[in-house]
Amino acid sequence: MARWITVLLALFALLPIAASAQKGEEAASTQNDVVVAARSVVRVALIANDPKQGEYLLGHGSGVAIAPGLIVTNAHVVAPLRESPNISISIVPSSGDERYPGRLLSSDTRADLALIRMEEDIVEPLSVFTGSPPDTGRVAAIGYPGSVDLAENLSASERVRPIPAVRTFGQLSGGRSRRDVDTLLHTAAMARGNSGGPLVDECGRVIGINSFGSLAEQNDAEFGFAISAREIIPFLQRADVRAEITTESCIPSPERARQSAAEEQRAADRAREQRRQQLYEMREFGLAIAVALLVIGAVMFLGGIIAMFFRGRWRPGTLVGGLGIVVGFILMAGSVYVFFNRPSLASLYADTEAEEAATPEETATDGIEDEANGEAAE
Repeated sequence: MARWITVLLALFALLPIAASAQKGEEAASTQNDVVVAARSVVRVALIANDPKQGEYLLGHGSGVAIAPGLIVTNAHVVAPLRESPNISISIVPSSGDERYPGRLLSSDTRADLALIRMEEDIVEPLSVFTGSPPDTGRVAAIGYPGSVDLAENLSASERVRPIPAVRTFGQLSGGRSRRDVDTLLHTAAMARGNSGGPLVDECGRVIGINSFGSLAEQNDAEFGFAISAREIIPFLQRADVRAEITTESCIPSPERARQSAAEEQRAADRAREQRRQQLYEMREFGLAIAVALLVIGAVMFLGGIIAMFFRGRWRPGTLVGGLGIVVGFILMAGSVYVFFNRPSLASLYADTEAEEAATPEETATDGIEDEANGEAAE
C-alpha cells in the first residue's frame, strides 16, 4: 500500500528527468589540446644594448611556461648572456600587446636546459608527462622557427611582438636517445628558433624540450632531439621548482569527446528507462484506482437502488437510497475519468523521438594531425 501511495504522490509531483548527464570540464572544450598548449609557449628573445646602435635583436629561441612565472628553454639559447653584460632577456608571449623582461635563474649546459623568471605571471603553465611515451606516439613541436619568420618577412621589431607559436606534427622514432643526455628522437619538423620550445603529446603535455645541440652547424635536420622529462624534472628540482607532473595515459580530446558523448547517451538511456518504469507504475496504479472506484461505486449504486425498494418499510430508505445512488454514480464516473486520464505512453515515445532528433551528429576529429590540417596558427 505504501508503494501505491508513493507512486500516487509521484503522479502529481513528478518532474522531468534530465535527458543528458552534466558535461564534465574536459568535454566543455572542443579545441584540440595541442592548440591550447601552444598558448603557453613563448619566444625567448635576446636584446643587445649597444651604446652606438642602441637596442637590437641579437637572437631568439623558444620557451614554455612550466610553473607560474617560470620559463624553461635551452641553455644554448641564453648562452650569449655569459659573453656580455649588455644583453637582456625578453619574453614574448603568444598573445597580448607587449613583451616582458626575463631573468636567468639557472642553467645546465650538459642537459641544455635553462630556467628563466618572467617578471609577469601571465602565461599558463603546462603539465609535464613523466611516464614512458609510446615508441611511435604522435607528438607536436611548438615554437618560433626562424625560417617561418624569414618566409613571412618579419622585421626585428615584429619578432619581439606577440604572435602565435608554430605547431608541427610528427611521431617519436623508436625510443632512441643521445648517449650524454636523455633525449627523445622525433620527426616533427623544426628549424632554428624552435630551440627551447616544448615537444608535447596529443594531450598537450610536455614530454621534452626541443634542442638542436647535436645537429650540423649549417643544416636543419629531418629528425630532431628533445631533452626528455627525465632530465627536465631533476633540473627543476635542483632549482627548487615543483612543476605539475602526471603519469596518466593520454586520452586525446576527440576520444574524450566520444567517451563523454557515450556517457551522456548511457545517462539518457537510464533516465528514459526510469521514466518508463515510473510511467508503467503510474498506469498500473491508475488502473487499480479506477477498478476500485468502479467496484465501490457499483456497490453503492446497487445498494442505493435496493434501499429505495424498501423505503416504504424503512423510514430512512429514501435518504440512504438516494445518497447511495448519487455517490455510486459519482464514483463510477470518477472511475471512467481516472482510467482515461492515466499517463499515456505516447508522451514517452514523443520524448524519445525528440531526444533522437536533437542528438548532434558526431563531428569529433581523430588526433592532432586533423587539427593541424584544418586550422592555421592562432
